[in-house]
Amino acid sequence: MKDAVDSLIEKFAIEITSELRDYLRFLYENLHLEELSDKEQHYFIDYFYKSEALRNMAAFALELADIMQEIQENIPTIEQAEQLANGKEQRIYYEHKWEEVRRHKLKHQTRKKGNILYVPFNEYKKDPGPIIICLEQTTGMEAYTELCKSMILPLFMSAHREQRDLYIVPYDYQIHVHYRFENGHLNLSDFKDFMEYKAKGEAAILPVLHFVKGLLQENQHCGEADIIIFTEGRPIDGQHLVGKQTKTMLEEMKKKYHAEFSVIAMHEHNFNEQQFWFANKAIFADDAIQ
Repeated sequence: MKDAVDSLIEKFAIEITSELRDYLRFLYENLHLEELSDKEQHYFIDYFYKSEALRNMAAFALELADIMQEIQENIPTIEQAEQLANGKEQRIYYEHKWEEVRRHKLKHQTRKKGNILYVPFNEYKKDPGPIIICLEQTTGMEAYTELCKSMILPLFMSAHREQRDLYIVPYDYQIHVHYRFENGHLNLSDFKDFMEYKAKGEAAILPVLHFVKGLLQENQHCGEADIIIFTEGRPIDGQHLVGKQTKTMLEEMKKKYHAEFSVIAMHEHNFNEQQFWFANKAIFADDAIQ
């Protein structure tokens, strides 16, 4: 029985090797290409054929799939143990404060007309927060671009499954552009731009963190937000991460917007644990690079 990819290949009369078929199937499933029109699907397949970089990313992402699955399965267990050992009381405290704020808001938005109370329960409902990818795109990261983008591809599926907006923010010493994929749905123009985006120079971390704060303010009605930072590990302003003003900002983002930070560093020896104190977890790509 033909699956969706086989039907797609037959529909557009494509000649394709079994290896490329596997890569295309991976992209089809993770990017939800079935939601695109026939014209858009044909455009994507044409781009797939022409873009060696995209094919390489799909190949690498396919190899990483098992490793990433193992990481995703183990991290919740590790985090739960850490919370039980160290942070249970603190987490319960912040969850309680969050509920108080929501109840206070609900109380003040409730109105009475005649004998009827109008309660805005839709305001009380907490939607899932965004996934925000901060992707360092610098001279030092040029060799790792395909690796990083390979690791980002499966996040489209996660965002789509959880109905969360996916933001991708490339950065060097400032923010030149960012991409928003609403509820993880693919926008071909933005996806192609993201695949081909390159930047030079060095990386500064503070501008991207301020930009992320702005995104969180736009989504402040949502629940927990996940911020994933891809970095070589040596931002030119890294020392400012331990400054009082930046610490206050990051603590506010963690408490007010329930932001959880993850860092994916290219090399463990470049990673400064003191500077990235705010990260809930750090993953090192050394083994994957080798």
